Amino acid sequence: MGYAGQPMLVVKANRALLRKRSTFKEVKDMYLDSTDKTELEFKEISPEKLAQIKVDIRRKAKEDAWKDAGIHLLCTMVVLYGLYWIFYI
Repeated sequence: MGYAGQPMLVVKANRALLRKRSTFKEVKDMYLDSTDKTELEFKEISPEKLAQIKVDIRRKAKEDAWKDAGIHLLCTMVVLYGLYWIFYI
């Protein structure tokens, strides 16, 4: 069983937690004030090289789309065959 002084210990512990929270807010504000936005620097690429990169990305995306469509078609055929086998055989 507890005793009458226990609730006071809980209140003191809660107050200690509130004090710690205020220092965290101060540190957070100090950090946000000290950070600056950095400008990103990208490599300069010739227009021909940029066009080649775009073509490669589009080709890869088209190949991936065909692979996904093939996988979906194959899975659909397997499921339909399984349903046919379950219900008609």
